[in-house]
Amino acid sequence: MKGRAAIGGWVMATAAALSPASAQTYLVSVGNDLGRRDEPELRYAEADADRFAEVMRQLGRVAPEHELILRGATARTFRTALLRTNAGIRRASTKAGPAPTLVVYYSGHADATGLHLGDTTMSFEELKTIVESSPAKVRVLIVDSCRSGGITQVKGVRPAEPFAIRLEDRLDVEGFAIITSSAGSEDSQESDALRASFFTHHFVNALKGAADKNQDAKVSLQEAYSYAYQETIRSSGRTLQLQHPTYAYDLKGRGDLVLTHLAEGVGRFGVLAISSPGTYLIYEGEADGLLAAEVHVEDEGARLLLSPGGYFIQRRARASYREFDITLARDETVRLRDVDYREIRYSRLLRKGGGARAAVHNLSAGTEVRGPILDGFSVTPNLLLGYAVDLAPITMGLQLRLGRSTADGVLDATASEVSLRLRADRYLDLHALSLSIGGLVEGTYVIQSFETTGSAPDRRGFAFGAGLGIGLERAFGRFVVRVEGGPMVYALSAATTSGGAVVGDETQTLVTYWFGANIGWRL
Repeated sequence: MKGRAAIGGWVMATAAALSPASAQTYLVSVGNDLGRRDEPELRYAEADADRFAEVMRQLGRVAPEHELILRGATARTFRTALLRTNAGIRRASTKAGPAPTLVVYYSGHADATGLHLGDTTMSFEELKTIVESSPAKVRVLIVDSCRSGGITQVKGVRPAEPFAIRLEDRLDVEGFAIITSSAGSEDSQESDALRASFFTHHFVNALKGAADKNQDAKVSLQEAYSYAYQETIRSSGRTLQLQHPTYAYDLKGRGDLVLTHLAEGVGRFGVLAISSPGTYLIYEGEADGLLAAEVHVEDEGARLLLSPGGYFIQRRARASYREFDITLARDETVRLRDVDYREIRYSRLLRKGGGARAAVHNLSAGTEVRGPILDGFSVTPNLLLGYAVDLAPITMGLQLRLGRSTADGVLDATASEVSLRLRADRYLDLHALSLSIGGLVEGTYVIQSFETTGSAPDRRGFAFGAGLGIGLERAFGRFVVRVEGGPMVYALSAATTSGGAVVGDETQTLVTYWFGANIGWRL
């Protein structure tokens, strides 16, 4: 595999930017899957609290003695934990050194007025008051719950755009900031695929480097919120309700509130460097492994810290997925741009059950020849215009066929055909080609015109055909080249003659063939 590089150079380049004196960060991380008796049990709230605490411990310079994780907490235990943490910060503030920082995280049930910790309730006003009154120089409150936006504005809230804190040195920042996962009237949603809430998943990925746009190996509050805001909207946009994170802050000073230092990952993580913009799905191990991260990368690129191991990565492009397999070791950088990949069209993903879309639509144009179906007439050349939709089990298509043939021998006549064809194909995707086998039916309107010295009126009639088709297809980006052919059976009304004169009609059945080629465009 290509694209490996040591992480040491990145660490050396960023070490100078990190202050040797680091403020003590105190963390209270609370998760409760249970709310009131009429509320459904959550699946990932307590796991989200563990996940947030883990990234802050690994990258946020939170010492074990300054970390408190509560699972299944009541309002009383949450309140007690906050008050005891504030008392510890007050004692630490009397000592020499940088002023402490307090970060409080909550994941669980809530309504517009407060948190539901099992059968107990803590009002937003009480929570806000306890955190804001902490002796810590900087206080950050992060709430991942339904209608949590009620804490940022008591009388309601509107979705907030990402804010900009233009600061540079953490040690000179002071104040209070609140970030919530949803607006005051919205639900906060969990994802079974991510095994987390949308907001916490994206916020944690932001802290692991996805939000580090300026590549300084530090993730600030502004960077983390901005990234989580955009990605929560993007993820919830695939559900029935959009979810808009909100914020309220009162931070001042000339320093930036840095939440995580990526260089702290030395010895724990490897680095996945992504330069091409797009959405990336990162699975543990193989393609059917657990979804470790969903990351959206802007033009600036991203460097994401991942635990050592093997990963399967999909990058969504306009018409296809790119699939990568990587193995990441500790203190190692893998640059995805240097890794070999497989290009797989959305249609192929549908056929093998990947389901990147519900359907893939196609337009096509081509030519076809078909054996004669009228006595004395030649092979018929045709023009084809088509539309098809790739579904998971089959591809359904509709084609307009225009054909014209001439008579052989003594007759000076032409036959014009207009046909509407319905077809269904099943695909077998090979390495470079796709093989299709399917059936088709069509109805054809036929007009025969004669050039004679006497009176010879046009003859008009219908023909009905059914047949099989076998095709080979090759994709070139969004364009597809296809060749196909097979047998056809037609039933049509033909004239009967006696003594050279037409005396009636009869239905005839005949077997013929068809062969064609076309170019398609995937929408």
